[in-house]
Amino acid sequence: MKSEQGSALVLVMLIVLLLTILGLAVLGATIGGAQRSETRESDVQSLHLAQKGLNEAAAYIQSELKGLQLEDIDPESLGVILAKLDDNKSSLKVATELQSSSRGSVDGIKYDDTKDKKIRKQNQSIQYTINISSKAVVNGVERTLRQQVIIDSYPDFLKYVFGSEKTLRLNGAPVLKGNVYAGEKLLVTNTPWYTYLGHRYPEVTLDFPTVMSNADGSAPGEVHVQAMSNIKYKENFQPKESILSEDQEDTMTSLPETESARNDLLAKILHVNPANIKIKEKNKFVQINVEESFFDKLAQGLSSSKDDVTQKSLRNSIRGEYNKGIVDLNSWIIGRSEVTHIQGMPVAPDKVLPDAEEAVLEQYQKDLEIYNEKLQQLENLDSTVVFNGNLVIDGLAYKKLFYREGPSNEIDPKSGSMPRWFIVTGNLEINNFNPGFLPVRANILVTGNVKIKGNVKFDSTLLVLGDTTVEDANIRGLQGNDLETKELVLISKAKVLINRLHAFAVNEPSAEETMEAFFYTDSSGELYGVGSMFHLIGGFFARDNLTVHAVKGNVMEPLTGNAGRLIINQAAAPERFVIDYKPDIYENQQSSLPRVQTVNVNVGPMQLLN
Repeated sequence: MKSEQGSALVLVMLIVLLLTILGLAVLGATIGGAQRSETRESDVQSLHLAQKGLNEAAAYIQSELKGLQLEDIDPESLGVILAKLDDNKSSLKVATELQSSSRGSVDGIKYDDTKDKKIRKQNQSIQYTINISSKAVVNGVERTLRQQVIIDSYPDFLKYVFGSEKTLRLNGAPVLKGNVYAGEKLLVTNTPWYTYLGHRYPEVTLDFPTVMSNADGSAPGEVHVQAMSNIKYKENFQPKESILSEDQEDTMTSLPETESARNDLLAKILHVNPANIKIKEKNKFVQINVEESFFDKLAQGLSSSKDDVTQKSLRNSIRGEYNKGIVDLNSWIIGRSEVTHIQGMPVAPDKVLPDAEEAVLEQYQKDLEIYNEKLQQLENLDSTVVFNGNLVIDGLAYKKLFYREGPSNEIDPKSGSMPRWFIVTGNLEINNFNPGFLPVRANILVTGNVKIKGNVKFDSTLLVLGDTTVEDANIRGLQGNDLETKELVLISKAKVLINRLHAFAVNEPSAEETMEAFFYTDSSGELYGVGSMFHLIGGFFARDNLTVHAVKGNVMEPLTGNAGRLIINQAAAPERFVIDYKPDIYENQQSSLPRVQTVNVNVGPMQLLN
C-alpha cells in the first residue's frame, strides 16, 4: 500500500482555496451590487434633478404669463413675449441638498413659431408651443429631459362638443362625440321629456347617454367635472302625471364609493372609461364675455388702426353707448363716418307698362339698374360695412353675403390679421328656401336678433346681442379656394332656439343634411332629439344651464287624431340626437374668435433624451 501521509494538508489547502474563491465571489458581488446601487441612486437623483429643472421652467413660464392682460395683446405680440423667455433660462436655479457631485440646469425654453403656411400668411396664431429641456449630472450620471408646453389664447368653450358652465343635464340617449364639460353639476337620467301639442311628457329610454371619441379621434370623449361627487344619476324615473318638470335633482343618486362599482356605473350611464372622467377646477376654465367680445370686434371693424390706445378708446365709447340702450348704440354706429354704410333695404321700382311713355321707360330702367347695383353691394365686400336697420337675405333680392377671397399673396379681408366686419344695426334674417345654398362668407355683428331658415352655407363668425332662432334650417360649411370646408360659429348674448330639424324622420340625416356649426349662448339652453332628428358637426355650449332630451329609434305622431303621446319605437338606430366635435374651428375662424383675458398653459408628458 502507498503512503497517505500529507493528504490531510492537501485537503485543507483545497478547502481553503475553495473558501477563498467563494469569499472573493461574494465580496465581488457585494462590491458590484454596491456600485450598481450607487449608480442607480445617482441615476434616479439625476432624473429627479432634471425633472426639477423642467418644473422650474414651467413655473417660470406661468409666472411670466400670470396677470398678463390680453385684451390689448394680439397673437403676434404674445409670440414676441414668448420668444424672450429663453433669454432668462440661466437665472433659473436647479439645485439639490444631496451631498454629492451634482449639477442641474435648464438647457432651453424654445418658443416654436413654426406655423402652418396659411396661418403664417395671415400673421396669426391660435396656439403657441414651447419646448423646454433640462439637464442634470449626479456623480457622473447625466440625464436630459424634454417637455412640451402648449399655450393657447382661445376660449375654453370651443374645446367641448357639449357643455355648460353651470348644470348640464343629459336625459335619455343623446350621442356626444367629443369632450363634455359640466361647470357645476352633471345630472344624468334615461328619461327624456318632450312637449307635443302643449302637453309635456316623460319617456323612459332603454339606454343612457353616450359620450365617445369624435370622428377624427382628436377629442377622446372625456367628461370634465369639478368632482366625482358632482355627477348624479336617476334610472327609470317615472313621475306622476301632475309633475310637469324633469328637475328632480333631490331624488337623484350620487356615484358609489367603491371604485369598481363606480366604474361599472359610469360605463352604464355615460358609456365612458373611468380614465376619461377628468377633474377640472372651475377657476381654470377660460371664459368669454359676449358683450365685451362684441365691443372688441366692433372697435376692430370700425378702425383699421391696431394701435392699443385707439382700440381701447373705441371700446370705451361703445360700452358707454351700449349701457344707455341698444337704440343709442345703433344711433352711434350709424353715425360713424369712417366706414361704408348701406342705408337699409332697397325698394324695387314700380313696374311700368310696356306701352308707357319713353321717358317713363327710361327712368324705370335707370331705377332698376340702381336697384340691382344696390342688391349686388353684399356680393363682393372687402371692407367693414354698416347696414343701417334690419336686413333680410332671402336668395331672391340679396343672393349672398360675401367677403372676397384674395390671391394667396394678399391679406384676406375676412380672415386676415385685421379682419373686417359686416355690422347690422337691427335684426338679421337669412331665409333661403331655394333649392341651392345661399353662401355667407363674413364676420357679422348683429345688435338685434338673428333668424336662420332654409339652405345656407357659412364661413362665418357671428356675434349677436339678441336672440337667435334656427328654424327648419339646413346649415352647411362653405368651401373656400383652399378646398377646405369652413363652418358657422354663432355666439349669442341671449337664448339660442333650434327647432324642427327633420321632424319624425325614420332615417338618419345624410352628410348633406347634417348641420355644420358651433353655437354658444350666454343664456340657458334646452335641446331635443325626440320627434326631431338633430345631427350637428361642431358643438353647443351654454353659460347657464344646458339640457338635452333624446331617444333612439323611430318616432311617429299619434294614430288617433292629434291628441296623446308620441309613438316611440325604441331601437339602436336611428340615433336622433348626435353632435360630432369639429376641431378645425380654431384654424378656420381664429382671427375673428373672441379674445380672452387669460391664457391656458398645458404641460405635456416628459421625454427622456439620454
